[in-house]
Amino acid sequence: MVDFIFLIILHLIGDFYLQTSKIAQCKNSKQRSECIDCQGCKVDSWINLKYLMIHSFVYVVPFVMLYFIVDSIGQLKVTIIILLLLIIHGCIDLGACFFYKKKKQTMVFLIDQFLHIVPLWCIYYFIPFQCNLSSYTFVIKIIFMGLTLIMPCSVLINKLFEDIYPETVTMDIFDIGSVIGIMERILTIIFSCFGNFAAIAIIITVKTWARTNDLKETEFRNKYLLGTLTSLVLSLLIFLVYKSI
Repeated sequence: MVDFIFLIILHLIGDFYLQTSKIAQCKNSKQRSECIDCQGCKVDSWINLKYLMIHSFVYVVPFVMLYFIVDSIGQLKVTIIILLLLIIHGCIDLGACFFYKKKKQTMVFLIDQFLHIVPLWCIYYFIPFQCNLSSYTFVIKIIFMGLTLIMPCSVLINKLFEDIYPETVTMDIFDIGSVIGIMERILTIIFSCFGNFAAIAIIITVKTWARTNDLKETEFRNKYLLGTLTSLVLSLLIFLVYKSI
């Protein structure tokens, strides 16, 4: 099981942490104000194949690490795995870019991630390889939880806001709102690990107190509740996954 979690970690690194904002926006042909001088995307286009290919190759880069932790017999399997993931990821992203223009982004994002995890499970099950990572199970679980809490959760919350409030400007990972959300999720996980669930209520109370004046506006209050509760639910779901591994 730890080998499968390690594959998911490599997926998270390739799909989120090595994918720049430029690649994410350009592969979807998302028109922006700074795109004026760029003729790479037509107004009615739904994909930029150049950036899709760039992301597909960047995606498999973390999986090269498998070469260094498997035996010589398993290296052929690693080559097969990387080639399969390169093709599968390209096909999945091709479909995702198309549906991002037509469907709710939140649902497309969830389906996209599910379709990425299923091949990883099939690879783990049908192309077994020994990484000898059992002695690092705790470390791998912590890395998995940390990587999931930051970028994937932030992207999911952003897409949820864009679906419900189309006029919302997408927040960068280093925007103050995103950073506060990340710290909130980290603290929630820490308190959950120690079984101190009452402390989570204190986090929400302090956060609410700090935004007392802003909460007088109905729209802001709705957005605040949506972001806070979504962040809390995601944190607790990740904690349940962590405990079940």
